[in-house]
Amino acid sequence: MTAKARKATRTQQAARAKKPAKAKKPAKAKPAKAKKLAKAKKPAKARPAKAKKPARAKKPASAKRATAKAREPTTKASPAAPEAKGSVAPFTLIETSPGNFSLLLTAFDDAAPVFEELGSDGGGYAWAAIAEQLVASRRPDLAERFDLDPEASMFCAFGPDREGLHELGRLLAEAWHDHALLAAAAREADFDEWD
Repeated sequence: MTAKARKATRTQQAARAKKPAKAKKPAKAKPAKAKKLAKAKKPAKARPAKAKKPARAKKPASAKRATAKAREPTTKASPAAPEAKGSVAPFTLIETSPGNFSLLLTAFDDAAPVFEELGSDGGGYAWAAIAEQLVASRRPDLAERFDLDPEASMFCAFGPDREGLHELGRLLAEAWHDHALLAAAAREADFDEWD
């Protein structure tokens, strides 16, 4: 660098040192924020309190099932009504293999009091004795249309004659729902044959 250039650089540096520094301008507030600060919050309007609805009582499960059943179409016979055409409830009629059928009962509790009064347990063997008695006294035409194969925990009548088993089911279902009829048949039945 030449002497002239060095001198010019020094002069420029000295001039810069002598000038006072420029003061920075204060930052302007943004209008959006200023509006927010200026705007005061309005007090919330008082709303009338809503009256709470009383809690609905829950329906018991049995009532829910009854309501659901009431909505079902009534195209089939109700198991609770033995008078309904074709009902064998609480007995069940099933096809065990092509052309072979069984009439079954495995829940005995509802009719148990009738049997307990007579000193019987009211299981499958007792119902076999009831079936024989009812057929002999009320429907002798059914006698040769089925065979019996009960166990202590299950009543079972079987055979290829679906209609005969269905008629037996209706006869037994009637006794199931009519405890007076069941008690009369039980007094005449031969429980010893099946015990």
